[in-house]
Amino acid sequence: MSQQSAQSIATISDSLEQCADAVGDITDVVYDRFFSQCGSAEPLMGHSDTGMKGRMLAQVFELLLTDEHLGDDGYLRWEVDNHLLAYGVEVDMYPAFLEAVRDVVKESLGPAWGTDQAHAWSSRIETLLQDIYAQSAVHG
Repeated sequence: MSQQSAQSIATISDSLEQCADAVGDITDVVYDRFFSQCGSAEPLMGHSDTGMKGRMLAQVFELLLTDEHLGDDGYLRWEVDNHLLAYGVEVDMYPAFLEAVRDVVKESLGPAWGTDQAHAWSSRIETLLQDIYAQSAVHG
């Protein structure tokens, strides 16, 4: 893991902790934001209850907080395959979801959100999207 990646992950971890302290569980708020930005995603998730949405959000947090699941044989690429092929997820849904998470955290931090947080989240989202786009390209 690069020093930049480690620093971004540490900053994101701190911001997630501050968010949890400030507002608690953000699952419903994140999904409401995501569905408002990406209406085509809501019908795909009609079967998902709050518990399932919470587990999916926890997996996103894990991806934000470690490089362990990235790369050619990583969990993220397996998930992208699964989502695209089995559930009809569209590749443009990924940035919309990651941005919804970021925006909810940003709003919860208020003035505590600064350039360090903005840079860390932007960098980390870009890292995840590179892996997502690489895998989605396999499917045309």
